[in-house]
Amino acid sequence: MNIELGNTPYFVLMNGKQRLGPVLLPTDLTSTSAAIYGFSDKPPYDLFLANCELALTPYPLVKGYLKNQIADARDGIQLVVVDAAGPNETQVNAATMSSVLEAQEKKSERVTISFHLMLDRDSQAYRVEKFLDKLELASSLAKTP
Repeated sequence: MNIELGNTPYFVLMNGKQRLGPVLLPTDLTSTSAAIYGFSDKPPYDLFLANCELALTPYPLVKGYLKNQIADARDGIQLVVVDAAGPNETQVNAATMSSVLEAQEKKSERVTISFHLMLDRDSQAYRVEKFLDKLELASSLAKTP
């Protein structure tokens, strides 16, 4: 099975006192879910800032915040979009906050990408697709005669 990896995020962008994140389309999977943009280093968040009209401030993505978000999550998923180039990308990759926290605690340079977010142009919100579902579908199609 293929595993997609991204650079481990250590920074977020703040809009005032709020962490910036994409809007997610509600589904059974995401009805109580949330996402924030996370960045592995200064060049990726500088690129995002260049493609965004908001006056944002970089801030460390701290373990305490991740732990609190994971603890407060109910049935939904808590995601960190990894190194997005801007707020209107057609597709971005995301890892769960649990995976990001684990990667940070282990001081791993890479984190497992679990989801792809696809922009719906009409609503300007993202549809969440589970990455493993795509792999499982591709695998089953490859086995079909």
